[in-house]
Amino acid sequence: MNKSILFAALAACGLLLLLVYYKSHRLGRGLLWTAAQGVCAFFAVNLLGSFFSVHINCNPFSLLVSLFGGTPGVIFLLLMNTLALAG
Repeated sequence: MNKSILFAALAACGLLLLLVYYKSHRLGRGLLWTAAQGVCAFFAVNLLGSFFSVHINCNPFSLLVSLFGGTPGVIFLLLMNTLALAG
């Protein structure tokens, strides 16, 4: 899969998320809650993943995806990690 298509899809999802938060008048609280969930999910995957040999590398890209994407962002990172290891 072409990386530019992947990044464009990720950017579109991020813009859609911002639009939904803006329309619901909960932009700040929604982004804060999503960031907290994403960071907790990121570290939970790395902590509990040691039992199952699953981990996500800690780099700026993965941290930004988990911050802005929340739990779905962490699931996205796990899927991309699985696809990268399979190929």
